[in-house]
Amino acid sequence: MDEITHTVFQFEGFTLDRMRRLLRADDQDVELRAKSFDVLLYLVENAGRLVTKNEIIQAVWLDVVVTDESLTRCISDVRHAVGDTNQKIIKTVRRRGYLFASPVAQGIPGALAVAYSVAEEPAVPAGGSEGKSTAEAFVSKWVFRPWHAAAGALTGIVAMAAILFFLHLPAALTLPDRPSIAVLPFVKYGGDATQDYFSDGISEDLTTNLSKFGELFVISRDSAFKYKGQSVDARRIARELGVRYLLQGSVRKDADRMRITAELVDASADKQLWAEHYDRAVTGVFAVQDDVTQNIVVTLISHITKSELDRALAKPPESLAAYEDNLRANALIKNMPRDPAAIEAARALYEQALATDPRYARAMQGLANTYYLSWEDRGSREFQQQSALDRAQSLAQQAIDLDGALSEAHATLGWILSRQGHNSQGIAEFERAFELNPNFVDGRFGLLLSHAGRAPDAVEYMKRIMRLDPFYPPNYTYWLGKGYYFMGKYEQAIELIRSASARLPGHEPSRVLLAAVAAQLGRQEEARAAALEVIQIQPDFTIAGWLKFLNLSDPAYADRLAEGLRKVGLPD
Repeated sequence: MDEITHTVFQFEGFTLDRMRRLLRADDQDVELRAKSFDVLLYLVENAGRLVTKNEIIQAVWLDVVVTDESLTRCISDVRHAVGDTNQKIIKTVRRRGYLFASPVAQGIPGALAVAYSVAEEPAVPAGGSEGKSTAEAFVSKWVFRPWHAAAGALTGIVAMAAILFFLHLPAALTLPDRPSIAVLPFVKYGGDATQDYFSDGISEDLTTNLSKFGELFVISRDSAFKYKGQSVDARRIARELGVRYLLQGSVRKDADRMRITAELVDASADKQLWAEHYDRAVTGVFAVQDDVTQNIVVTLISHITKSELDRALAKPPESLAAYEDNLRANALIKNMPRDPAAIEAARALYEQALATDPRYARAMQGLANTYYLSWEDRGSREFQQQSALDRAQSLAQQAIDLDGALSEAHATLGWILSRQGHNSQGIAEFERAFELNPNFVDGRFGLLLSHAGRAPDAVEYMKRIMRLDPFYPPNYTYWLGKGYYFMGKYEQAIELIRSASARLPGHEPSRVLLAAVAAQLGRQEEARAAALEVIQIQPDFTIAGWLKFLNLSDPAYADRLAEGLRKVGLPD
């Protein structure tokens, strides 16, 4: 399906250009998703022959595993695009496959080869169209043309449907200055028609949960539900609603099991960003609905964030506004390992965003984070400077004052409070963040739980968010390993800590912990190698100084870490 050729197929008033991957009618592009186009192309190439569903799936999706639902959606898209409402062009052969029944001609150059082209008509066609717009005149002359001289009555109907489709497209709305998304009604397959409440409930819950993320512009449920039961091209829906992203899916439910599929599409690029399915037992229907909703929402946020970052990075610096400045700064902060130069660059971007919009709470909490990171970074001029930590706390509080519902600001303040020696207050701020948005995740909470004597909770939390976030940073692996260490589960801990250490060159905390856990397991050679790296990074390292830096509030945890470090010979 991917070979580059320039074969042009003509059918029912449309042309299909393989090389340019366009479906055109009368010099108009007919919008069609990439996979739907490929399905149509395969059917046209095999016109007059029954092709099975499996054959199409293998040809179009190659090594990707998809369900029949993906093919069904593509067929529906194609029928809508070519006006095949009565299924005379693409026929469904029950339980077998599809048949492309329209006559097809190959190798026709140009956009549309019919007996009467627009170019052959006078500027004002017979029958008169004075005072009409160009588009109205265009339609008029096609309406009154003797279609028997072209490719038949059906050709005219289909071509007219395509023309009217384009003439009545609403003007595109301006996209918001933040990620915008609409959750389309999930399609229900099988089961009792009265059970629509379940699939509708999934869509409504997703809309509600996404709305809790202040960085998203989420279309209301009522607007999105106008498309329920319709087969409309994704780009058209996005244009009509004024959004970049669409979330769509389906629900299949029987007596014992249910399958929920979800797909995130960047409609502006006609590109699928993510797709997943969830199989669950029906027991506890609403608990299942809540679980799946949270899984989708958290994963969705990760993919949208990555997509938006890619978009921002593609822009020249002079075109950046506050949102893009904040986004680029976030990328520098989330990149591990960091260095003082990266932190300084991120700080400059946050400050630039605030110069553009002084009340931008997200940039304010990001700026707070840079002061904390400088306080923590041994190579920074602000390392262990109390003024930097105090500045971080003040800025985090300012972010909350600007937007009290911003979960990230509460989490950042909570983390800074814990470093100030107030673990219980820090945990309370994180819990407030989760109250504001139950779908919010932050790996620092797992580390704080470990430092506060709650290692089992830390392990459970880190495992959950690592499963939900496909783009989690390598320090998450280290934090999970730390939880296992404080639980005394050294075998589980060492693999994670070793992996994190390898992915975080120059990262002192992971090497300190690797030295401790290897010593606890009697792996002296590995322990000594890690301890040597620690001394190279910090020649004046002491166990007492490190424990003070970590601020472990549980004495048993502090003793366990000190024990491992003494075994390897690091100085008290």
